[in-house]
Amino acid sequence: MLNQLLKPVIPYLPENNRLELIWKLASIEFRKRYYDNALGVVWAMINPLFRLVVYYFAFTFLLKVKMENYVLYLFSGLLFWMFFTECTKKSLSVLRTKRYLIENIQFNKLDLFVASAIGVFFGFIFNIIAYFIISLVSGIPLYGVSFVYVPILLLNMFLVALGFGILLATLHIYLRDIEHLWDMLLLAGFWCAPIFFPTDILFEKFPILIYLHPASGIIINFREVVLYGNSPYWGLFLYNMIYGLILLLVSIWLFNRYSHKAAEKL
Repeated sequence: MLNQLLKPVIPYLPENNRLELIWKLASIEFRKRYYDNALGVVWAMINPLFRLVVYYFAFTFLLKVKMENYVLYLFSGLLFWMFFTECTKKSLSVLRTKRYLIENIQFNKLDLFVASAIGVFFGFIFNIIAYFIISLVSGIPLYGVSFVYVPILLLNMFLVALGFGILLATLHIYLRDIEHLWDMLLLAGFWCAPIFFPTDILFEKFPILIYLHPASGIIINFREVVLYGNSPYWGLFLYNMIYGLILLLVSIWLFNRYSHKAAEKL
């Protein structure tokens, strides 16, 4: 489906273009994950929807959480955190799983991380489309003016996840235990993010978490734009963009400086 949408553009890329290589690697990753299954890309939506049902039942019927449009509130938080989790965890194993490419082909190893992140991002886009479908079915209006910010917020999440992924992969070359430590940090981050509880709790009781947590600010602004039809919190919006760009640049610098031992340590 994605290849068909971008088919008119691909022929204009030079044969050996770096962007074409990244695109092909990302497409292979995406197809390998979904296209060999009977339901194909539908699995990209089944997983988050299943989690949504489980968490919605637990928090609505067992813990008695009362919040307007709680399904969409919960779903939006889950989607962003699941993308961040999957993207960073896949980045940790990219150098190992793509070792055959590193040893036999001369290319920039950073392209592997970009391609991996794009492959996960494809599934994320399908989930965002599912979110909008549920929104329409639920009778929640789509605020056209506010949608200008949606691509920027999605790009911001992509940059943050890619930056963390490259940083983690660099650390993983020298510190193999980082994989287990990251699993624990992801668990903590899952429950510290504004996924299940009202955002006001963070603003009032733990405002520092909004700036320390990699996805909280983006989740909050996505809801403001899409669910409530407001403008984003501009201070938080700018902070997240600057944070994502700086994180990515620092991660790339560290990888270029310290990844020369990757081949011998894999």
